[in-house]
Amino acid sequence: IMVHENGCQDLWSYYSPYYQVLDRNGDIAPGEQTCMGSGVMGAVGAKLAQPDKKVVCVTGDGAFQMYNQDVPTAVQYNAPVTWVILNSFSLGWPKFGQKALGGRYIATDFKVQPDFVKMAHAYSCYGERVEKPAEIRSALERALKANESGKPAILDIIIDPDDVAEGFLAYKKL
Repeated sequence: IMVHENGCQDLWSYYSPYYQVLDRNGDIAPGEQTCMGSGVMGAVGAKLAQPDKKVVCVTGDGAFQMYNQDVPTAVQYNAPVTWVILNSFSLGWPKFGQKALGGRYIATDFKVQPDFVKMAHAYSCYGERVEKPAEIRSALERALKANESGKPAILDIIIDPDDVAEGFLAYKKL
């Protein structure tokens, strides 16, 4: 089951997908008025509802921080999911929108943020930081293997905050 988040990363994972979900009802997309972080908690709910399915949530670093308290919930209720954090060290959607509408942006960059790998380890989860695109597939395989052994997993994927999905480029032309 692929659980999408509301925010900048949904243009990477939902509107410009780089994967296929073949199972019927295997894709959970955010609604237009869904709060940031809904995918983080929704992944836990999806796993509890269908414990035999693999569950992966693609989220951003901002949204993950809004609901990271669901990591210990996943551990407590034996819901081993994988959270893939697209980490731009910013609130991507507001930043892009502000830049598109005038070039300046405020209150969008994170000068301080947690070490998501250390957070994973603090909750007895698997955690890994990925800095190169070529490392993503093997990191995801390790995370899913951790899920099979009963551990939730956090992948902290570092992305360029100025690298935007094609959907954003279309938005900028409006």
